[in-house]
Amino acid sequence: MIVRKVLNLEDSIPKHLDVRRALERCGVPFIDHADNANDGLDMIEAAIAEGKPYDVIVTDMYFPRSKGAMAIESGEYVIDELEARGIKIPVIVCSSARIVEPRAVGCIYYNSRCDLDADMRELIEEIRAM
Repeated sequence: MIVRKVLNLEDSIPKHLDVRRALERCGVPFIDHADNANDGLDMIEAAIAEGKPYDVIVTDMYFPRSKGAMAIESGEYVIDELEARGIKIPVIVCSSARIVEPRAVGCIYYNSRCDLDADMRELIEEIRAM
C-alpha cells in the first residue's frame, strides 16, 4: 500500500507538529489535521466522496469530539464510527497515555523519551507492506 495522504486527529498543536515531522520523515507528502473528532470524520467522508481517501489516520485518544468541547475519549469514538460507517482506513494511535487499541495497526506512547520518528516509521512500513 502506498501511503501518501494522512489525517492526524490531535488537539495539541506541538504534538501535531511532532507527528507531522515524523510522517514527513517517513516520506508522506500530504498530512492533514483536525483538532476534533467530528471535523475529522467530516474530512474523512469528504475525501472519500472526492475519490481521494486518506491512506492512514493517526489519532490521539483524548481530544474534543466537537469544537469547543472538553477532551474525552474521542479516539475510540472515531474508530467506532469508522467501523460503523464501513470505512476501512488503517489507524495508528499516538497518545501520551499508554493505550492498547486492538483495532489499530499500532499504538505509539508519545512521551519525552520516545523515538517518535522510529516508532512512526515502523508502523508506516507495516502499513506499506499490507
